[in-house]
Amino acid sequence: MDQTARRPIVRWLSGPTVKERMDAHGGGGPGFDLLRIALSLLVILLHSFHTAYGVPASDFLATGWSHPIWAATLPVFFGLSGFLVCGSALRSRSLRVFLTFRALRIFPALAVEISLSALILGPLLTTLPWQSYFTDARFLRYFGNIVGWIHFELPGVFEQNPSQGIVNRSLWTLHPELLCYVMMAGLMWFGFVYSRWKVTVLWLLATAVLGAYNLFTGRFELIGIYPGQVLVYYFLTGLVVFHWRDRIVVNPWLFALSVIGSYVLALIPQTTFIALPLANVYIMLYLGMMKLPRVAFLQNGDYSYGLYLYAFPIQQAIVEFLPNARSWLVVFCLAVPITFCVALFSWHVIEKPTLKLKRFVQNAPKPIPSVTEPSAA
Repeated sequence: MDQTARRPIVRWLSGPTVKERMDAHGGGGPGFDLLRIALSLLVILLHSFHTAYGVPASDFLATGWSHPIWAATLPVFFGLSGFLVCGSALRSRSLRVFLTFRALRIFPALAVEISLSALILGPLLTTLPWQSYFTDARFLRYFGNIVGWIHFELPGVFEQNPSQGIVNRSLWTLHPELLCYVMMAGLMWFGFVYSRWKVTVLWLLATAVLGAYNLFTGRFELIGIYPGQVLVYYFLTGLVVFHWRDRIVVNPWLFALSVIGSYVLALIPQTTFIALPLANVYIMLYLGMMKLPRVAFLQNGDYSYGLYLYAFPIQQAIVEFLPNARSWLVVFCLAVPITFCVALFSWHVIEKPTLKLKRFVQNAPKPIPSVTEPSAA
């Protein structure tokens, strides 16, 4: 098919496709690195309200003009994850490789963070005698976080903070994240992920079923933050848009329309699965395809996971040590540089060396088949 035949008829909605932009930058989006950092900083900002005032950031901001922005942060994160993970799966075309890569990316750094919290942070800050701390069942249960058995408490830790007894609130997203990878493994096992049309039909079915369920129950309406099921749906949306990357154009007018549409739709009931996800994911794509100024300090590694893992316990520690300066601004301004330092350590000492183990399971690199080829249809 002639490449120009795919372009929109209306001139002002034309532009390079996402695939063309990615091909011009070695197969990736030039803005994705900074986008991940920006999203991580937004999460830290949200948790600054939570830790400083003892109420979820979603409740604190629920009636404000900025609430749709905060509410979109995690869904966009999961949409980005689905987009990138789909590319990785299509390159390897191996379930064994995919699962090994995901395990190497998630569990070593997670195990270190959980161990540091339980074995160093906890004993230093607990109000209990060490013997009572180490023999408390909550101490042992906390290690269950390493395998997705989520627990937020360590005995006697942060019990006087506004966000009482919570060591790491961020860990709640591990459940939907692991569910995304289970879903992805199933799609690879049955071969669905390699077909644009099968993934698209699956997404349409999910949209119809979840939308109908939400219509009758309101279970997935935006009240504070979205539940985990919506995050998984955004991950699936990321898979779909990756498959259609050769038809999606990078256009500033579409970006502006998506920004406005996303904000307005977030204020309207029953839009969780209607247009809003596509608007949010297009915003993600557009920013990811932008050639943003290079910031060497931020782009010499993937620090977003370290920021996610360590920010909340660091914020809780700041609140505990500075009880007379409990404001979201103080917590945010102190937490960001401290967490960046820890994230740098995590990346260069734990995550990057661990990811080098990929070479032992790496298949010969395979190009991602064009979506116009029979093998991808």
